[in-house]
Amino acid sequence: MAPREGKTPDSRLDPQVAHRLKELSLLVSLPQITVRLIQLISQPNSSLQELRGVVERDPALTAKVISLANSTYYSLRNPTKTVERAITIIGFQELGLLALGLGLTETFNVSLAPKGFDVESLWIHSLAVSWVSQRLANKLKSVESGEAMIAGLLHEIGTIVLVSKFPLLFQRLLDLILAGRPGLEAESVLKIRHEIVGHELASLWKLPEGYQEAILCHHNPELAGRYKVLAAMVALADVLAHKIGFGLPTEVCEVDLGYSLKTLGLTPGDLQEFIRETIVAAKDILPLWRQLLKTGEPTTTQKSRFSALIPEKS
Repeated sequence: MAPREGKTPDSRLDPQVAHRLKELSLLVSLPQITVRLIQLISQPNSSLQELRGVVERDPALTAKVISLANSTYYSLRNPTKTVERAITIIGFQELGLLALGLGLTETFNVSLAPKGFDVESLWIHSLAVSWVSQRLANKLKSVESGEAMIAGLLHEIGTIVLVSKFPLLFQRLLDLILAGRPGLEAESVLKIRHEIVGHELASLWKLPEGYQEAILCHHNPELAGRYKVLAAMVALADVLAHKIGFGLPTEVCEVDLGYSLKTLGLTPGDLQEFIRETIVAAKDILPLWRQLLKTGEPTTTQKSRFSALIPEKS
């Protein structure tokens, strides 16, 4: 499904970038294990045994899963040595999130990213939006949580592609931003809106339409048609990820929160309570994400980022 005119403030894509994306879709694809994980997590009736079977086909993924289960985040008294127990400890969908994130980091090598760009923040932001989307889905029951999780993880696939496959063009984007242009405006100037880039690749990969629309409309969920609930969920998760300290330095979230709240059936009070709960849950998860990304232990705590978001009790 090609990008539709008017889906964003400027839906045009640089012709050379569009041509290169078609080539990339043939040369670069998600690993089959990642594709299978997407299928399993999207299906609410998938079993632990099916997931275990997929994980055990990949020795590297098996080792990573067991390593994550034995991390300090889960505080096991007796380390696990089996995938089945690791899945039980981590959780079905949480494991899927981590495994999918690992698949993306292996598919897109961002080592050529322009100097000074915080690559880790891009991966952490993607994981955070995925995680918050899943929490919203679990709370609202309007979208399958696995579907929301995957849509959230993939929402910045366009930025990941630009960083990893178009580093010189991405440098021009950073230069415009440093000169004072807002991120989305700078992307429009260069005709590389990241949601258009991501949607184009998702379409060429023939990912499910719901994911395509969530990628395309995560800044404009009102334009997502029959997938507006999923798009609104990812859009809101994107805003919340920024608010709790997992944002992108190249992007300022400009989303109509009123539309997203109305579409999801949330009141402002509901949102404040959800933010409180998410802040508490997020405090301990960053080291787990860093371990997934093999970036070592965090150098700073999240406390300062979270404390300002929690109103003082009177």
